[in-house]
Amino acid sequence: MTDTPPAPRPAPTSLRPVLVIALDGATFDVIEPMVAAGELPNLARFLAAGRGERLPSTVPPVTFPAWSSFMTGLEPAEHGIFDFTQKVEGAYRLRFVNATDRRAPSIFRRVSDAGGRVLVLGLPATHPPEPVNGLLVCGFDAPVSTGTDERSASDPLLYRSIARKAGPWMRPELDESARANDFHERAVSTLLARIDRKRDFALEAMDQLRARNGGAMPALTMVVFSESDTAGHHYFRDHDPGCPRHDSTASPERQDALAEVYRRLDGACAALRDAAGPETTCVVLSDHGMGAASDKVLHLNRFLAEQGLLYRRAGLGRFVDRFARGLRDLALASLPPRVAQLLFRRARAAAAELESRARFGGFDWSRTVAFSEEANTHPGIWINLAGREAEGCVAPADYDAVRQRVIDALLAWRLPDGQPALARALPREAVHAGPHLERIPDIVIELALDGGYGLSLVPTPWSEGGPQGEGIPSVRVLPPEDYAGGRGRGMNGTHRFDGIWIEADSSTADRRPPARLASVAPWLAETMGLAWDADAAPRSEGGAEAAPVDYDADEEAMVAERLRALGYLE
Repeated sequence: MTDTPPAPRPAPTSLRPVLVIALDGATFDVIEPMVAAGELPNLARFLAAGRGERLPSTVPPVTFPAWSSFMTGLEPAEHGIFDFTQKVEGAYRLRFVNATDRRAPSIFRRVSDAGGRVLVLGLPATHPPEPVNGLLVCGFDAPVSTGTDERSASDPLLYRSIARKAGPWMRPELDESARANDFHERAVSTLLARIDRKRDFALEAMDQLRARNGGAMPALTMVVFSESDTAGHHYFRDHDPGCPRHDSTASPERQDALAEVYRRLDGACAALRDAAGPETTCVVLSDHGMGAASDKVLHLNRFLAEQGLLYRRAGLGRFVDRFARGLRDLALASLPPRVAQLLFRRARAAAAELESRARFGGFDWSRTVAFSEEANTHPGIWINLAGREAEGCVAPADYDAVRQRVIDALLAWRLPDGQPALARALPREAVHAGPHLERIPDIVIELALDGGYGLSLVPTPWSEGGPQGEGIPSVRVLPPEDYAGGRGRGMNGTHRFDGIWIEADSSTADRRPPARLASVAPWLAETMGLAWDADAAPRSEGGAEAAPVDYDADEEAMVAERLRALGYLE
């Protein structure tokens, strides 16, 4: 077999350059008061010269579906990505999602196909990196353990050239699951150093791409800073004195941590904007917002058990999930990261298998009519439908009635003060439209706000209760020692639906800003002068739609551990 030479690229076009600065999880609830206080002079300058609007996210408002909608101009049911994991059709099993699950071309591919150059740094949901005309460096989903390397880049040689001068794009040196007692005291300086390192890498990358392009900026440059998201998850309770989890004895460093991260990002935005030059249109955006958390967490499967909708196995079978979760947590708590990672690689065929057993093990499928993955990132309920699920017990003729029964029970779920636990519970087709509905739980739920503060969905700790979870409350009020958050306690900052949109100058003042995150890619294309075909063909190879490519066992283990370190997996 001989290698096929790459197809020739079209002649470069005169696309107008655009710089996108992404502040993951950033919110105007932090920015606006800081701008008013004079603490964010550069974002204040952008807002004065241009404009700012709230930018509605996706359902769910979570990293992978949100950034996939940003880059495709499609909603999740249209591009096919809803979370970091995906339930395997017909099985009580999960697989880890990557960019090959995205069934639509990205704006980076479209710009490259038009002959324009791109520079994309740190965008999640982009591994494995697609070939582009320029450089794409994947985000935290890249399966690396010691830092971003050339395997995470579309052009390994160019990446190495930049990294020799600026260091690697990312080092996962921060365990963001906050298991250590002194995590919040130590993490601030690490986050600030990461912002500086990413800023310097981006500036070096811009210089090198310009040198290759006669001094011209790439048609599309995108730099993603995840530190605003991390700081929001871990320091919002210290930032918001009204938060039920607020600690009035917190150190000055903790109380100022979130604001200090935003200040450092403000400086990074100015450095990138100035380097891009006045001829480049600049926007600053986020994929979702952030706010402080309630002092309550929800155990959804325990609630289903209370309602007689979910049952645990009798005998030793009910301990399957406890064993899987216990083995995983023991490794995470007691072993060095490299050793724990090796254990996940060698002790299980795949990390997803261990995660699947932790979530679904111990259920009596012959009597369970509804169940949840209990994923805070994508809350939902599956009906245990016969003919679709491996051990389904709900007859297809009863599906609609059973689903409505579950919805009615969910809407009657109450917090201790009598307020609803859920803002809504709807059939999936009432929320989503597109060719990938089968990837979505049968019932889509949205957690309520508890007095304006976010509730968190965490896995039911079955080992703490009786055979069917007796003694475990479906709504758990956290004790003060758990307010900081972490595994089993939810994070002390939770996602909100509205992100940010800031145009840094008046060059696009004659156009309406994007109405939602999925409208951003067409807006950027119009700004560049790139035709946008809303009905572009799905990602394909050889003329046919390409099937998703799973991580191998080693990659899966690294990605799973990274998601746990970020607090996205329990």
